[in-house]
Amino acid sequence: MMFLETVLAQFHIKDKLPIKSKPKNQFPLLKLPRVVLIECIENLNLFEIIIFSLLSNRVKSIAKSIRWSTLDIRLLYGVTGTINICLRLPTHPGLKWIIAYANDKEPSEYPYFESVMLNPEANHFLVLRDNGNAIEDSTQMAAHICKVFRSPIDGIDIGKESLIEWIIEFQPTIRNIWIYNGVITSVKSLDRIFKSLKVTEHFGLEPTAIDEKFQITEPIPFRSITIDDSYWITLPSILNGNNSIILLNDSMLTPMDINTILREWQVGFNLRNLEYLQVRTTTLLDADSYTDELFKDLNLTLGVENDGRPMTVDIDDDWEHTLPEVEIVHNLTRSDGMILSIFGHHEVSEGEKLKILLYLQVWRKQA
Repeated sequence: MMFLETVLAQFHIKDKLPIKSKPKNQFPLLKLPRVVLIECIENLNLFEIIIFSLLSNRVKSIAKSIRWSTLDIRLLYGVTGTINICLRLPTHPGLKWIIAYANDKEPSEYPYFESVMLNPEANHFLVLRDNGNAIEDSTQMAAHICKVFRSPIDGIDIGKESLIEWIIEFQPTIRNIWIYNGVITSVKSLDRIFKSLKVTEHFGLEPTAIDEKFQITEPIPFRSITIDDSYWITLPSILNGNNSIILLNDSMLTPMDINTILREWQVGFNLRNLEYLQVRTTTLLDADSYTDELFKDLNLTLGVENDGRPMTVDIDDDWEHTLPEVEIVHNLTRSDGMILSIFGHHEVSEGEKLKILLYLQVWRKQA
């Protein structure tokens, strides 16, 4: 890291990269011919490229002109204030480069570097000082990295509501978003997300602080969704949607609602894209009554575990969900040969309510 230490001694970023004294002359490397600078930059590691490209517009322009591999950029903003910019290169899948913001040390100790070896993987950290404005500083850093490597942000975990507006303005199309507990405080914010963002891979939403009487009947316009405290999602929202993956926790869907979902899927006009639906709910019904309503008037067949049904579901790029092993499942078959398997389990909770976990998995037998 000697190169970075030399660069950081010449430059600072809004007090995050402090210097002891302002250099009298420009950093000598900046005066090198373009072809020499290109060769120099191409041989730097990820942190060195980022910091070096901050030295001047000329260096930034040269760095942008290099044909880099697409960078995986993920922004992690925790509800407790933790901020990490996580970077990965497809050419080095075992390496993760993390720019973090902290203020638990003396200001003079920042920035500093740290590496954690997790054989066969390794995490390299560049820790910058959080001077009280880390959210703005980190979004500016992320924007700089996107420009230099000509790569979009792949995913963002949102712990502050202000970041919703930032990502809408900066990059409204994104693969993955996860929004933490309590970040959404109004129906207006939720509506803005659904109308202004295009989430192409997975959208996750932890419990919100919205009106408990609120219900949504329109589809959630994302391919894969995980919704905690999903009381506000109604049957029409699911039936009219194009979702492939749906995970609903604390759902208010009734057994008759799920029966309707099964019927509509089998008819084939709705739910054409459905691959997997998981529902956690509670009921005052006993297990037999719940099952009777769930399967009422359906033409079901019994399947066994070794009939070729896949045992995993891809929720997103990095989340492979392993399904539980069960001896028997109930199957619906559609006219195009697709099978919807229904299985799950239940337990009695306090207050005599029945806790239900249902799995609805769509698949096709291999020839």
